[in-house]
Amino acid sequence: MQKLIVSGKIISFDEENRLIEVLYKNRINRYYFQRSLLNIIGKYLEIGRFIQFAVYDEKRKYKDYQVYTVEYVRKICMIRYRKNISYYDYKHIRHGTKELVNELKNIMFLDLEMSMHPYHRDKNFTQEIIQVGIHLIDQNNNVLLKYIKNIKPTLHPKLTKRTLKFLQLSQEDVDQGISFKEFYYDFKEIVERYNPAIIVWGRNDFLALRQGYAANNLPTLKAKTRYINLLKLHKNYFNLKNDLGLFNALRLYTEAPPIQEHNAYEDAYVTSQIFQGFKAVLNRELEVDIFSVLPGGMK
Repeated sequence: MQKLIVSGKIISFDEENRLIEVLYKNRINRYYFQRSLLNIIGKYLEIGRFIQFAVYDEKRKYKDYQVYTVEYVRKICMIRYRKNISYYDYKHIRHGTKELVNELKNIMFLDLEMSMHPYHRDKNFTQEIIQVGIHLIDQNNNVLLKYIKNIKPTLHPKLTKRTLKFLQLSQEDVDQGISFKEFYYDFKEIVERYNPAIIVWGRNDFLALRQGYAANNLPTLKAKTRYINLLKLHKNYFNLKNDLGLFNALRLYTEAPPIQEHNAYEDAYVTSQIFQGFKAVLNRELEVDIFSVLPGGMK
């Protein structure tokens, strides 16, 4: 399949079925949006506006229609005689990402390992943080802090068999670890001292911290922390529909170990390597082939 860039006027928009009709090269074709993409650009879709997007040159059947699937949208605007009105511009998003990344000073790369549900269903089980890894640098890439601690679970002290099988941790490791409360005050001190941007891969770590505060009756650090989801930046920049695994992202920029060991500090350091590679791409110091790390070589 070949990728095509379609530019034309929106003739109709069926929000329920996530379809638009576009006049392109004197023909009207139907195009289908995945829900995740429509959630981003749906509010800009109106009949009469100009849209530019990418598709692959192969139709598929969707309900009663033959459609092309939209891969990503470049631009949505209203064509005017003197000056076009821009509603959505992919170039602006890329420029904003570059500015955000280049302006960061102290940066904390954070990764958490969690306890895992037992093999049998237990509605009372709550996942808890059992290992924390932090790699902290300044804007010149000088290492300010390395932090790796095992955490004793508060609600379910005994690790499940699934947890022990998946992670490189033993029951003794967490029994000898610090309490979540001790980690909380370590984390609070680091944040107050360095005021870092906190880089995470996905939303799970941020959510786990919030749940940990609640489970241990500790005040949230929401006002003191600023999280940046590096996975989301990659998805937006490279127009990815699906999530990109941490070590697949690493392979985009450098050679990765054959096996991920699921160690919190290792994964925090890997996140820092991915960040440096991504920053180099944003500043046009490095070119990468995103297709090389995607399943089947396609988005």
